[in-house]
This record gives sequence, structure tokens and C-alpha cells, in this order.
Amino acid sequence: MPQETGGKHAVPRKSRRKLWAVLAGFSVLVAGGTVVYVATRPDVGAVTQGAGTPDRPCSAPATLRQGPACGAWWGIYTPPVRGSMLTSVRTLEQQVGRTFDIVFTYHDMSESRNGLMLRDDEPDLGRDRLLLLGWESERWEHGDSIPWRSIARGEADASVIDPQAQRIKAYGKPVLVGFDGEMELRPDSGTPAEYVAAYRHIVNRFKELGVTNVAWVWGVTGYYPYRNRWKAFYPGDAYVDWVSYDPYNFARCRNASWQSFEDTIEPTYDWLMSNGFGGKPFILSEYGTESDPRDPDARGRWYEDVPAVLEDLPNIKAVVQWNAVDDNRCDFTLTGPGTLATFAEAGKAPYVRRDLPKTPA
Repeated sequence: MPQETGGKHAVPRKSRRKLWAVLAGFSVLVAGGTVVYVATRPDVGAVTQGAGTPDRPCSAPATLRQGPACGAWWGIYTPPVRGSMLTSVRTLEQQVGRTFDIVFTYHDMSESRNGLMLRDDEPDLGRDRLLLLGWESERWEHGDSIPWRSIARGEADASVIDPQAQRIKAYGKPVLVGFDGEMELRPDSGTPAEYVAAYRHIVNRFKELGVTNVAWVWGVTGYYPYRNRWKAFYPGDAYVDWVSYDPYNFARCRNASWQSFEDTIEPTYDWLMSNGFGGKPFILSEYGTESDPRDPDARGRWYEDVPAVLEDLPNIKAVVQWNAVDDNRCDFTLTGPGTLATFAEAGKAPYVRRDLPKTPA
């Protein structure tokens, strides 16, 4: 989760994500330690469409709440350089030879600058990119959290929620907002019912204040063994525009088996599609891979498959590479032999295209 102090952006912490990716590519664990994947591909929901070709062009423009009509948006989280997120994003864009569709930034719910939506150079980032704003019920400088039940009762409205709603409204451009992603790893924040109440309260408050340029993102870890927890946290279709999860190939960082991109993301995708979530577009709001000390080229090859796998999982309408090192020294940066070049090549595939929403509708 994000942690920023001293008035500067910092790399989000993933201290709660200690185990979840070890088995993320497996859907069945049977006796004797043998892992067997047995998922059956469900029918895709109404959200999905093809990649779009000259013979079969896209049938509609991109929208904020449905994503691109064809293909998927290509996104990034990358730490700021000298306090500037715009500088770090532009530098990486020059290296990969394209502009990112989505940039992920993190915010707490304090009254400090950490809690300011669209702070610093974020409006400049948003001029030709879609912003994904992660909003955490924490106060990073104090190291504490705001209980979900307090948010649901409206106790943060005047000090936090209303001012940020007005800032986003004044910004005017379309934005994605996610509240407490990976909430199933926040037992100290409250119960699932309290999370749902807090989430709904925030969405309702924005609507009451006339904020129409936001699409709401509901996100779980995506760690497959946690799948029985997720439905209890779901606020309902009327409150959720996008469903997100955060798949990682942790590999050497968790002493886990190496997984391909497809192995990493597919089991949770299939579960979501089979359990009533396929009517919403999916976003991998964080994804990435560790390195393989036994095969330095493996990280680079990992990205070769990304566009083709996304095309086979068409409800995923956006992916956001997490280009950083976490608290536990798990390294998901685009470094190592051939990695940046392969990622750049993947980002130029026809399936991952720039077709951003023109209006908040």
C-alpha cells in the first residue's frame, strides 16, 4: 500500500501481500502436493469485444465505464523522479516509444497533501492519459487507518471526502478511482459489511455533490485461495464500474514456482467470469514479474506473451505494470536483459491501443 511522508511521493508498500501470489496460478491443490489446473473457460460477458481489425473495426468508441470497445489500455505505475511523477512517466515513455493510456497514483485519506487528489503534476499527467487514483483509508504520516464504519457514518465527509470530490469535479476530465484495493487483507479496518457500507457511502456522496467524471474501481488481491472472501466485500453492480485484481509472478521473492503471464492471471479471471462479475470490465491494476536468477532472460520473455494472452481473456480491458520494488525487496521493475525492450514491443501490439474516453460518460 502507498506510504508517503515528508511531502514527496513514495513507493507503495506491499507488506500485506506476503503470501497471496505463491499459488496465484493454480486453481486446484490436490493431495500429495500435486497442483492441477482444471478451470473451464466460461463464456465472456457482454462487455467483451474483439481486438478490431481493418476487416472488423471496433463497433464503438471507448468509454470511461466500459473501457475500450476493442483491445485493452496499457498502463503504468512508476515511482516519481525528484518528486515528479510526470518526469518519471515521460522518461519511461521515451524508452518504450509510446504514451501510456493509464497512470496509477496513490493517495491516503488524510487532510495533508498526501490526501489531495490531483496533487502536484497529476493534472499534467492527465492531459493525455487516464488517471487511476488509488484512495486508501489510511493516514500515512500518522501510521493509522480510518475505520470503515466511521467513513460509512459520514465522519470523514467534511474533512476528507467532500473536498476531494470537489477537486475531482473541478478537474473535469474522466478519472478512475479505487477505494481500498485488496480490502480482504485489511482486517483491522472492519468487517466486509462495513467495507461495503463505506464504499457505497463514498460513491453516494460523490453523486450527491454532482461529480460525474468518475468511474469506480473495486479491487481484490486476485490471490486464488482467497476467492471465497471476495463476494462479501462486493458493493453491488450499481456502485462498481470496474473490477480489478493484482496478479504477480513473485518467483524467487516468495520462493515460488515460476509462472508465465497466463498462469499468473488466468485462474482469477476464470473465477470472476464464472461468479457473476463478467458484466464489468476487468483491470489488472497492478501486475509484474520478478526475475529468475537461473535464467536472466526469463523476465524479458515473460512480457512477450502479454498481448496474445490478453486477447484470449477479453474481459480484461486495462493492465497497469507496477514498475517498482516493494517493502520486502520484491523487484518488479522493467530491468534485466531485454526486459524493457520486450515490454516496449508488447506495448506496441495492435491489441493494446490508445483509444481513451473523450467524455466522462
